[in-house]
Amino acid sequence: MTEIHATGPLPAAADLVRHSGTMLLLTRLTEASETHAVSEVAITENSTFYREGRGVPAYVGLEYMAQTIAAYDGVERRQSGKPPEIGFLLGTRRFDASHPYFAAGETLRVRVDMTFNDNGMAAFDAVITVAEEERARASINVYRPESGGLGTLAGAAR
Repeated sequence: MTEIHATGPLPAAADLVRHSGTMLLLTRLTEASETHAVSEVAITENSTFYREGRGVPAYVGLEYMAQTIAAYDGVERRQSGKPPEIGFLLGTRRFDASHPYFAAGETLRVRVDMTFNDNGMAAFDAVITVAEEERARASINVYRPESGGLGTLAGAAR
């Protein structure tokens, strides 16, 4: 797959992941390639999981990362004429956040880079930045059950 923005407009996040309503946490997908994806999440007082006077807890960043992986997988599936499929977040290693909350008014940039892909199982390194400052980082393992494995892209955590 080539850079998605080189071939046309980016699909809406709702067209790439199985989540909907208040559980669709991504604002938009901004990049996708064979090895990575980048999304944005706008934090507002209406954001799911927002806590008055604090913001969204940093641990929710793990779900932002997982949904970006799902969008990454959704891009390949969409280009193949298939709908988004369910996948599983198997686990995470080394989740680290530098701040306890993401504040209202911040726009998070969530980048996931595939580091491993074999027979439906994949691993990603993920990082969340705000205005180029790293706020959270993790390694995430995912699995998408489907005959024939994942093809060229990794499974989706949803």
